[in-house]
Order: sequence, then C-alpha cells, then structure tokens
Amino acid sequence: MMTSALLKYGIEHIGVVLAGMERWMEEHEYVSVRQMRGSMSMVNVENPAAFLRGNYIKMLGRIPGASQARHWSTF
Repeated sequence: MMTSALLKYGIEHIGVVLAGMERWMEEHEYVSVRQMRGSMSMVNVENPAAFLRGNYIKMLGRIPGASQARHWSTF
C-alpha cells in the first residue's frame, strides 16, 4: 500500500504519512513504534477469547454482501 501511495502522490507523501502516524501515536499515548509492537497481540490481551471473537466479527463484515445476508433464524 505504501508503494502505491508513493507512486501515486510522490516521495513527498512520506511526510504526510509520518505526520499522521505521529498524530495517531500521540492521541493513543504511544511514545515509540517499539511500544506499539505487539500491544494488540492475543498474548497481551486480558481476554483472548474476546479478542478472537472480535476479529472474527470484523472479518465477517468484510465479506461482500454480508450486510445484506439474512440471519439463519429468519428463514
């Protein structure tokens, strides 16, 4: 994705990306990329089952047409 953005917007786009990342890190109270690494891994969460369930639900939302699908109980 980064390569595509640089090809489309030019090398100057790195500054935009860096500024956005710094802003996001500040808003979420991260002081370094090292601190961010693994902070949302399943190993570090309080409830791993909820983590898996949340990721499963998130992935279901990415399936084309899933939002129009009817629940099994409506058949």
